[in-house]
Amino acid sequence: MRLEELNPRVCDCNYCGANPASIISTPNMSVDFVGSGVSIEQNGDRLANFYHCKGCKALLAVGRDINGQLRGAVNANLLQDMNKLGPPIQIQPRLLSANEKLERWNQLWGLLSGLEKTRQ
Repeated sequence: MRLEELNPRVCDCNYCGANPASIISTPNMSVDFVGSGVSIEQNGDRLANFYHCKGCKALLAVGRDINGQLRGAVNANLLQDMNKLGPPIQIQPRLLSANEKLERWNQLWGLLSGLEKTRQ
């Protein structure tokens, strides 16, 4: 999939307001993170993990174990070519039930690797 075909999602919750990000994902994406350390935070209903770089504190990704796989979305603000992305879409996951969130994430998120093993 080309970047032009992706529309970043921007959440309006308090956590995302304090940690600005534009999140992108496709079910077929696979992202491998490399680095020396990740801090993991949770928000609100504690359904998802927010992965931050220990060095610069930037939000790298949001994810969750779904059916034995770490699935998630990445922060498009960190992409060199983020200007090629489609227009952002405002989202309000706080209005969804826990089951609705999990169902939606399972449909939208791709595979993430390298985050848990670098946790320090």
